[in-house]
Amino acid sequence: MMNSKIPTQIEGGFSDNVSEIEFETVAEAAFHFDTVRKRLFDINSWYFFAEKTGAEFSLCERDGKVIFTKPVVGNYIKIKLPLLYNPTGKTFDWVSIELIEEEQFDNGELVYMRLRPSEDPGKKDGKIAHFFSDKATSNVLITRDGNKTTAEVHGRNEIPNTENLTVLEKGRNLGVSISAIALGSKFEWKTLTEALIKQDEK
Repeated sequence: MMNSKIPTQIEGGFSDNVSEIEFETVAEAAFHFDTVRKRLFDINSWYFFAEKTGAEFSLCERDGKVIFTKPVVGNYIKIKLPLLYNPTGKTFDWVSIELIEEEQFDNGELVYMRLRPSEDPGKKDGKIAHFFSDKATSNVLITRDGNKTTAEVHGRNEIPNTENLTVLEKGRNLGVSISAIALGSKFEWKTLTEALIKQDEK
């Protein structure tokens, strides 16, 4: 189920990652969807849910300090990629939470969260601290449609971030973004979607 608020793909790379699970009854699916929603909003634990990616995620306030609450629009997420130091963001790549929506519809429900590359909120120097430019978005969507639960991440307009940066920063971002467009983002986001909807072992 593609949310109409996901930005249109215009330029650069893109990715579509979808994982789903179907239950025998709507009641089972609804119960599991509550678990998926909690996982989605527990951003500090994404690393543990999807540890195969190696990326660490931390939810941060507007001043860059880590917080342990339900995310809201205006919060930031700092991302530590293994072996990929980011000099612009003091080790981290940063995204802001631009939009969160929760909706109920006939026999279903959804949660949608849009992330966009941003500056390091602790530095506020206007420099995008991410390997993609701020034209890019990562669109995270979980839905329940009857007895089926789906987790999706759609990357849009993924363009390397090379504006107003040093040669070192440009080189780093260009290398990481090319790899991400070719393979990395798809692998990492697919791992996360699978982790979000997996059933707990009994």
